[in-house]
Amino acid sequence: MLVLELHVPPPPMIATVGHTLWPPGIVHAKRQLGAFDIIICVKGTLYMEEDGIPYDIKEGMLLVLEPGKIHRGYRPTDTETEVYWIHFQYPGSPPPALIDKTNWPQPLLNRTDQDIEVHPGMVDIPKFTTIDLRSILPMLTEMLHVLSMLSASRSYELQILFGRFLLELQYSMRNHSPQARSLSLGEQVAAYLTEHLEQPFDSTGMENDLHYHFDYLARCLKQYSGMSPMQYRHHLQIERAKQLLAHSELSIIQIGSRCGFSDNNYFTRLFKRHTSFTPGAYRKRYQFIEMD
Repeated sequence: MLVLELHVPPPPMIATVGHTLWPPGIVHAKRQLGAFDIIICVKGTLYMEEDGIPYDIKEGMLLVLEPGKIHRGYRPTDTETEVYWIHFQYPGSPPPALIDKTNWPQPLLNRTDQDIEVHPGMVDIPKFTTIDLRSILPMLTEMLHVLSMLSASRSYELQILFGRFLLELQYSMRNHSPQARSLSLGEQVAAYLTEHLEQPFDSTGMENDLHYHFDYLARCLKQYSGMSPMQYRHHLQIERAKQLLAHSELSIIQIGSRCGFSDNNYFTRLFKRHTSFTPGAYRKRYQFIEMD
């Protein structure tokens, strides 16, 4: 699917949201906006063209028009046509890339609970797609309500609602992709590994609980996170160990046990491989509590 890939921060910022009901025979004006224009059709069909490419935006469909490109109606509406639109700006650089995306991996970011820098993220917006109006229409209605009595404080509320709208588009696009099942299973495997972190790794138990062969579950997790089950487990173990070393009075052996390590020497080797510190050295450098 063609998507606009937005790197955040900074987030996309809504300028306005509108709604209209056009009788038959209306043709959209020719324009060249300096902003993105999301068009959602909830009734009838709107016939649009962007830089010579025609789009028939039917009921339950969405099209994102891009800034700087010329768009216009290429034929009149046949029936009564109801549309919503959203104009938004993307202040980031470089501008969003229009790419053909077939997969949405979710690799883990390196983070700590003491971070002071914002982690980079990404939002994918479908260029032209079918949407679920049952989930989208209430959000559009709420945005219109806030816009009708816009103030400085409610302007921020409108931005939050727009962010929720973009996330809903992204979730829907992923959930209806050919990879939806494997991505869902990958997320389930990640959750399973998190919930069973203190227990020994058990591929057979995972198979029995998730009802798929382990090799298939491993492929799904790899597609979802870029990691094998053991790599993902190690990542979780090290992150939990770092948290406990910095914020608890537990001994290093107790921390290793709570992170699923039965062999303290192995815990120390793995921790140093991932962090370049031994557990004791990490605690000495990053501990936030005083121990008598």
